[in-house]
Amino acid sequence: MRPSILFRRFQLVRRGNIGLQRTPSRILSRILPVSFLILGLYGCSLNPSPSSGPAPALSVATVKDLGVIQTNPDILGRDGGYSALFQGYSVWLYGDSFLSKPNAEDETLISDSWSFTTNLNAQDGITGFQERLDSSGAPTMILPLTAAEQAFNQAHNGNDCQEQPCGARWALWPSSIVVNPANNRALIFYMLVSAKPGNFNFQGVGDSVAVWQQFQQQPQRPTLNPPIVPDHPDLLFTQNEPSFGSASLVSNGTLYAYGCGYNSGCKLGKVAPSSAQNRSAWSFYAGNGNWSSQISDSVTVFNDANILSISWNAFLECYLAVYSPPFSQNVVMRTSPNPEGPWSSEVVAFVAMQPTTGNVYDALAHVEYDSNGGQTIYVSYSRSTPAPFTSQVRLVAVEFQSSNAQPR
Repeated sequence: MRPSILFRRFQLVRRGNIGLQRTPSRILSRILPVSFLILGLYGCSLNPSPSSGPAPALSVATVKDLGVIQTNPDILGRDGGYSALFQGYSVWLYGDSFLSKPNAEDETLISDSWSFTTNLNAQDGITGFQERLDSSGAPTMILPLTAAEQAFNQAHNGNDCQEQPCGARWALWPSSIVVNPANNRALIFYMLVSAKPGNFNFQGVGDSVAVWQQFQQQPQRPTLNPPIVPDHPDLLFTQNEPSFGSASLVSNGTLYAYGCGYNSGCKLGKVAPSSAQNRSAWSFYAGNGNWSSQISDSVTVFNDANILSISWNAFLECYLAVYSPPFSQNVVMRTSPNPEGPWSSEVVAFVAMQPTTGNVYDALAHVEYDSNGGQTIYVSYSRSTPAPFTSQVRLVAVEFQSSNAQPR
């Protein structure tokens, strides 16, 4: 018997236990135009003096909706969409994913999924996405469950429930993915979640990062001895700490990871990429140019973001943050000369298409598709659509305009 509960996907918000509804939606084929916008955006210099403000202003020149990113028809809906260029493939990671037919484990809901393509030109949209399939032909998860997690999920599987509560499960929700250019290995941040039947009935247990060495293999979750989180030796950060991996990047040989929550702001950690699974190697931004080994010393670098992308933009000569604020259809941007800031105030880049229910919450830029030296970037977001359990992911091109250029 199929699960009767309506799909709800929530991103845990730390220290306030606030969630945002995630309802996937049906794929639409039409492309709706987005009005051209002329919006101010701060530029940056790499090494501003402490007293200098934002560098000369830039602006958004045009915004173009490129339509729906097509996906496997066996996937009804999913959300997220962090991506990175990994060993020749643009790899996209998603959270909870509804399947139109059971997979090899007789599941119609999996806690993450992924797609990949070799099409690296997004000018007219992105095509050629594929999924790795299981023995039944169903899309697979990117992050592997442990044997104990898999056994628990099978025993509580709503399709063939053997143990109460039916529908309870362990979920692995991927966050950002980043590639270390020094060894061409990917790091995938993720949250381990204990989910039970009912709306908002879930608890994030902690966060960690998996290492992906070869595209043809699965990423590997770490094993910490002694564990930081009892009974979960893979976790680097506890449920009471920032959810590091909300965004991540490698800059000048250092991995930077942001831990963000709508009600707690974004904190920043850094580590050598090769030591990402070693908690004692991490340090955290404590303000005023200082870093600390104590996570309790970390300060908020900016607010109002949860799911976001941050990358260096060569055209702007800045670090660029892209996200959608809480309870909003706006997709906004901030810039900074350094990963730790100072970050500019928000600038609205465009207004996303209204979902059937809820709000847009996972706007993300995809740096591997930047064109014209970063003058044009490509931003995705997911939105719910009318049919049960369905969603779509849309792609938008955003072109920046130099401050000394004339509006079109």
